[in-house]
Amino acid sequence: MNQLTYILYILLSSTIVILVGNWCYKNGKVYILSYFPDDLNFGNSINKLLRIAYYLLNLGLAIWSLHSMKEIDNAVEVLLEISSRMSFILLIIAGLHFINIYTVYLIHKHFKKEEK
Repeated sequence: MNQLTYILYILLSSTIVILVGNWCYKNGKVYILSYFPDDLNFGNSINKLLRIAYYLLNLGLAIWSLHSMKEIDNAVEVLLEISSRMSFILLIIAGLHFINIYTVYLIHKHFKKEEK
């Protein structure tokens, strides 16, 4: 039963991480480029860097969390284990999204000070 749980968890978590990452990358491009209208290459580079860091951190965290999975004996425990781990991954995703937006804001603020 543990192997089934591992497979389901890895498939679900990686699918969610990739879908959310692509969505943030595509929709975040407008946000980031609005901060750097004069340097589109810099804005695109930041957006790509944020996506790569997001993928590495979240997928690594999802795989790393497998080490603490307890012994699972029935389908109810499979659902409980997967849902608790997925909720943790979703909280991490939300936190990282906030940190990314705030970091881009701070970078923009820093460049605005240098221009003056």
